[in-house]
Amino acid sequence: MNAQGSSRTVLFDVGGVLVDAHPDPHAIAELFGDGSRGLTTLVDQAMWTHRGEYDAGMSDREFWDRIAGDCGQPEPSSALLKELVALDASRMATANEEALDLVRRLRRQAVRLGILSNAPYPIAKAIRRSEWGSLFDFFAFSCDYGICKPSRGIYRDVLVRLDVPHEDVVFIDDRRENVRAAELLGVQGIVWQGVEDAETRLKELGVLF
Repeated sequence: MNAQGSSRTVLFDVGGVLVDAHPDPHAIAELFGDGSRGLTTLVDQAMWTHRGEYDAGMSDREFWDRIAGDCGQPEPSSALLKELVALDASRMATANEEALDLVRRLRRQAVRLGILSNAPYPIAKAIRRSEWGSLFDFFAFSCDYGICKPSRGIYRDVLVRLDVPHEDVVFIDDRRENVRAAELLGVQGIVWQGVEDAETRLKELGVLF
């Protein structure tokens, strides 16, 4: 069922909501050639230091070179860069089935469904091409805007694109600050605490029956 014409709209974050898998610093350290605990810790720190800029559109080359540099590693070769990007994006192949069941229920009730997520280009591409991505009518990724949630600009543009009353839009995210930013623009917000809680809140809001 296509819900493009529905005013009831639910937007989902991805990481921590639809997809549980996180970047694996140990696997990344092993690709650098050293799976030691020390390098794994450095990789983990470096990834989160630069992730926001990557989500906002930084190139794959610059992101992974920054991580390598922070960890005392040489600049990644083209082959290694391809492996690193593929490893990171591979996490999007599988989504949380319980969360997807909720998405399918909403879709059967003609609710328009979208994704609003901080994500770099390879992750955004993997989501759009994934089997579960076909459940969604609308995609908004930070890499396409040059800014990340909770910056207000990304929400404003999404609401313009949706062209429905703000109060008819529900945004679900696992970070309270991201939900609050949406609420300040008149959107109904739900802080993700699992499928059962989200289902209850959606029923309270009159979106799920």
